[in-house]
Amino acid sequence: MRFRILFFLALLTTAACGGGDKHLPSSNPPEYDPTKLYTAPATPPSAPATSVAKPIDPGPSPIQLPPLEPGPNEKGEWKNVPVSPESLQLFKSVNSPCEALSKIVQGLGSTQLFAGKDGQAFKKLLGAQAESIAQSLDQQLFENFKALLGPTIAACPSPTPVRKSSLDEPLRAPRLLLATGPSNSSFQLAQATSPEGEREGYAITKGSVNIPIPSDAVGKKSREWRIEEGNSPGTAGDRKAFTLINGGYAKKCPTPDPGEQGAYVVEGDYELSLVVDQTINYSNMIRTEYNARSIHATLKGRVGDDALLQYVDLDASLVIGRGGTNAPTSFAHQHQHMRFVPDRRAGGMPSQFSNWSVTEWDSALAGEAQRDAMNMLLLAVTVFSGPFYLAAEGEWTTANTCVEIVFNPPTKTKKFVPSESTPVKVELKTKGKQDVVPAKFKEAKEKPREGNGRVSPREDKSELNRPATFTYQAPATKVQHSGFRVSAISRAGVAEPKEGEWELAPSAYVLEFKSHIVQEPLNLPNPPFGMFMSSNGFDAHVQATVPLRRRDDGQWVGEGVMQYATRTLTQPASCEIRIQGAGATTFHVNGGSISSDPDPFAVNLIILPGQSGEVAETHCTSGHTPQKLKELFASQGVQGGEAHVASKGGGWSGAFNFTRFKTFKWERGRQGYEIGGWTPVRDSDVIARKTMTVNCSTMGMSACREETTLTLRLADEPASGTSPPQ
Repeated sequence: MRFRILFFLALLTTAACGGGDKHLPSSNPPEYDPTKLYTAPATPPSAPATSVAKPIDPGPSPIQLPPLEPGPNEKGEWKNVPVSPESLQLFKSVNSPCEALSKIVQGLGSTQLFAGKDGQAFKKLLGAQAESIAQSLDQQLFENFKALLGPTIAACPSPTPVRKSSLDEPLRAPRLLLATGPSNSSFQLAQATSPEGEREGYAITKGSVNIPIPSDAVGKKSREWRIEEGNSPGTAGDRKAFTLINGGYAKKCPTPDPGEQGAYVVEGDYELSLVVDQTINYSNMIRTEYNARSIHATLKGRVGDDALLQYVDLDASLVIGRGGTNAPTSFAHQHQHMRFVPDRRAGGMPSQFSNWSVTEWDSALAGEAQRDAMNMLLLAVTVFSGPFYLAAEGEWTTANTCVEIVFNPPTKTKKFVPSESTPVKVELKTKGKQDVVPAKFKEAKEKPREGNGRVSPREDKSELNRPATFTYQAPATKVQHSGFRVSAISRAGVAEPKEGEWELAPSAYVLEFKSHIVQEPLNLPNPPFGMFMSSNGFDAHVQATVPLRRRDDGQWVGEGVMQYATRTLTQPASCEIRIQGAGATTFHVNGGSISSDPDPFAVNLIILPGQSGEVAETHCTSGHTPQKLKELFASQGVQGGEAHVASKGGGWSGAFNFTRFKTFKWERGRQGYEIGGWTPVRDSDVIARKTMTVNCSTMGMSACREETTLTLRLADEPASGTSPPQ
């Protein structure tokens, strides 16, 4: 940005100037403490003739200044004075962003530059450069405001054609002008510097910091400063310091107006404070000038029943400070109140000014030129704060940001009864404090689709002591997510589904598990022992039904009975190992998530089937069993050539676990196999299904096939202790 700070600050003080090494305190930044003493940093003597030093915060003044808020006059009260038609016209005639920008630029620039006797004297002093300087000031101020306001005024034309350079050209006798110029800040304006802000013979320190705004607000506030200190024989003793605080905020959510029952307002704040200190050493004559201009505005944006901003009330405290070599430091105070409407078509530019009241200044320090300049600054405050309010409106009109819909009975607590009607009371409450807000509820519709049951009426209003009432008649047949949705609009914000949905209590979930494993027998017709062997063939069926419940941590868990039945497929042989048996064990679901909404859909469960208890029986019938085989049988508990033994092992659990043991989760409390990738099922009590087909052969010794199906369905009624599906 082309030397924004210097010219912007200079232009804002066109109407007045005066001395002293002081800074007007801000009403907001904590770093200002009038009880402490501060000194502005000095540039080391060894600094080069022209340099830009590391940004340093100049800090507040060593002199304690009065607060921004003025006190009463001698009668103990502030006296309202009529608003001059000319001043009122300044605000009311703004019809577009470009027009507002033009008025501010000219009002703070060329119009004020040569106003009054001092201005005319200064114009004469400038001679042929006067007009060029005035046009350059307007152009520079125009560019600064464009940078601050952004795209809102990007296409606005320049207020005046200006010949190139002008302000970049040094005045022939700048220090003479600075020492003898009039007190309407002409000495500041005459001191035009290059676009980079560098001046020969001066060390320049400049910088900026952001001032925090409330976390629940939108906006921006910053403090910028610039210090120029002479560091050459010709400029030694010269010093100029600019400090600007500019910015504010608007809260994101409306709050009740304590002054009017039922009204909701959006609080805001804006500060524009400028301090200029200057010391000039000319021909061994020291001249000091001190100028302070400050506007601190508190704002209240009124919100209508349609949740849109109606207008903004602005209460501002205005302060002018001036002093220096020729006069002691003094201050003038004023209060102003006005109402304006940010224009949405113009990005928040102010329009429709009204309710303007002004108190008289409490000091003669505020002359006509100073008053006009302060009014122009006040217009600038409305220009800057309007976009903040429209940005805040975008926050509170975003559904469910500031308010939420509350149902009685609460959603998902009323059990389904075919065709039964349920009256549901509905209120809108603010988030956080949970204050009840009168609201209009509209667009009530059945869900998950229209015609699923019946909701009436389609819209209703709620008051502080009278909730809106909607009646929902359930459908004849249970459908998942049966209920209705509704939207709300109020002075405190808007709400929409999903937080504006009411549902009947859904059924609980049940997991059905079915598995079938067939393992062909391993047949050895001519083993080394000279006898026919057949082993380990089986056909196993397993099924389990597991009611699920949702824990407080959102995980779905449950347990149920798992039944198994296994018959042998071993062929008749001299020696057989038969696996068979039937019984029951426990099937666990140790966690997982279920999202049954169509988008996104996801089921992921951790299952842990119990251990099936089949028996492996060994039968050998040959009386001519070789000795080595007898020894082998003996080691397995088989005595003699014709005997049998039974032991647990193999069967369904062996095959099921063998094929997936690498994926087993060992996490404590969540042990098991994680099963994802389910397929949703529509228009049924079945929610989802997962089918797994597995080759369970052991090292290819015998064929083994597994087909396992998991089915997730709705239970007929919510089970005790279950929570509704999410």
